[in-house]
Amino acid sequence: MGGQMLAIRAHKVITPLQDLRDAVVLVEGETIAAVGRQSSVAIPEEARVLDVGDKIVAPGLIDLHHHGALGHMAADGAEAVRKIGRYLPTTGTTAWLPTVQSENEIAGVVAAKREGTGGADILGVHMEGPFLAPKGVAGQEAMDEGLRKPSIPEFARMLEAAAGELRLMGVAPELEGALELIREMRRSGVVPAIAHTKANYEQFMRAVEAGARHATHTYNVMTGLHHRQPNVVGGVLTCDLVSAEIIADGFHVCPVAMDVLLRCKGFDRVAVITDSVPVAGLPDGTYEMFGHKVVKKDGISRAAGATADQDHTMAGSEWPLNHNVRNLVELVHVPLAAAIRMATLTPARIVGVDRQKGSLEPGKDADLIVIDPEIRVCLAMVRGRIVHQVE
Repeated sequence: MGGQMLAIRAHKVITPLQDLRDAVVLVEGETIAAVGRQSSVAIPEEARVLDVGDKIVAPGLIDLHHHGALGHMAADGAEAVRKIGRYLPTTGTTAWLPTVQSENEIAGVVAAKREGTGGADILGVHMEGPFLAPKGVAGQEAMDEGLRKPSIPEFARMLEAAAGELRLMGVAPELEGALELIREMRRSGVVPAIAHTKANYEQFMRAVEAGARHATHTYNVMTGLHHRQPNVVGGVLTCDLVSAEIIADGFHVCPVAMDVLLRCKGFDRVAVITDSVPVAGLPDGTYEMFGHKVVKKDGISRAAGATADQDHTMAGSEWPLNHNVRNLVELVHVPLAAAIRMATLTPARIVGVDRQKGSLEPGKDADLIVIDPEIRVCLAMVRGRIVHQVE
């Protein structure tokens, strides 16, 4: 685009804090210059005008939890991360946290962030591990190798490898040394998340007191709510200090449970995620993933030989973020602007990038999407550059 201003006109613009009709977004270079109703925002004569008609303009989606797609894993190095990054805008995702497990998987993410992907912006690194609960936790089979007790020296090496890019890290709070690690994470500017855990409610609250502020894929791979034992789910539902992720693919969490989470926490404390794994975007079939055989069939991937009634055998999700936003609207009856907020401004705030991303406001990065009423992505823009467009 160079320095030319672009004016995007639309019947509806969701910022997502405003739902504007007959509106315009002015993009100058890499940033947003103005947003408002066409009656109040003057379009410069030299601007190029893109009229998207009845389609909807919204901020680009942000995925805090993404392992891979199209057969590539973020853990496999910079080139794999770049390939995933170029795919993501087709699903409406314009910024993401590549999610890895070990120290030696960090370098590829950092390199890809420095070089750029040509697609979705990398916000930093999400470490889902290695300080997670050992075998015996439902759903843990795919990530058991390499799990270890929390170690501050090992965390320090991760920080060094990430070169300031470690944003979010999961830990099982019941493990020996976890509380000390959580305190160190907070001191280091990393958001501590409660993840893959067998903790009870008291252990959950001790982790919060130590500084834990986020919950990884709520309901999944954590102790469930019982009326006499609230456990981790009860803690997430009732503790306002903790934000939460939700996999809204329609398989990992029942719509009623999603509704309960939103009624308890609101749209500003819940980020919709994908937990996307490398089989995303591939046809049904049998694949090797995390060192295990996985069968992708009928919208869900499970450990080979598992049956549909064995929920603990689900191996991550294969659905893109725009699909999960649509599910919130159609299955949970969330207003579209609120569902978009859960995939934009809320995740941006959780990892501290909301000054640059997450909403359509003057001065912020020009990350935006054009969608139809079915949340299909017609156009995606990253920092003022169109990276995906359906003719």
